[in-house]
Amino acid sequence: MPTTDTAVIAVAAGEGLVDVFGSLGAANTVHGGQTMNPSTKDILQAVENTPSDNIIILPNNKNIIATAKQVQELTHKNISVVPTKTIPQGVVALLAFDYEADFKANTEIMEKALSSVITIEITRAVRATKINGMKIRRKQPIGLLDGELIAVGDTNLHVINQLLTRLPMEKSEVVTIYHGTDAVAEETEEISSAITGQYSNVQVELIKGGQPHYSYIISIE
Repeated sequence: MPTTDTAVIAVAAGEGLVDVFGSLGAANTVHGGQTMNPSTKDILQAVENTPSDNIIILPNNKNIIATAKQVQELTHKNISVVPTKTIPQGVVALLAFDYEADFKANTEIMEKALSSVITIEITRAVRATKINGMKIRRKQPIGLLDGELIAVGDTNLHVINQLLTRLPMEKSEVVTIYHGTDAVAEETEEISSAITGQYSNVQVELIKGGQPHYSYIISIE
């Protein structure tokens, strides 16, 4: 692998997701994600422990972007924050990293890559509520599309199907399903088979993300 003067730090929760970012070339990872945002100190420590003076940070959550940017004022190192709001955005950004490009160019390349992916996140409602005209029961499966609550249903598959019908799936090529700690193996296979059966043009990949809170994080490219 060619050498570069730039290192990447990613924020992720879940052993599988940490492994994904490591395998793609992240020099370091900071534990964090939804409901467990890392502190500025946590990110700064990772920066100081990374043997490079040029570092790109992937927050992978909209609530962590501002915290990551605060690190820029606390270190002598050159810090760039690519504003990744989801795990799939972080993955495509890291895949776009060019080992022959410099720090500034890689920041631009990675930011440009963010628009190439759509993110679906499946979790459960923590309380009964009504949002966007949807009546939601406590612990009912809900689905977010690029961070916006769009769908609710009785099963995770039902919610995923609602979200997929909103997307230009005929133009998509790869669907990656990161299954979390509370995902059930049989259901994961059922979801994979359903997507493959309905959209024959896409390749479905299953990865054990091990993330808490989200049963499934789905990347659509």
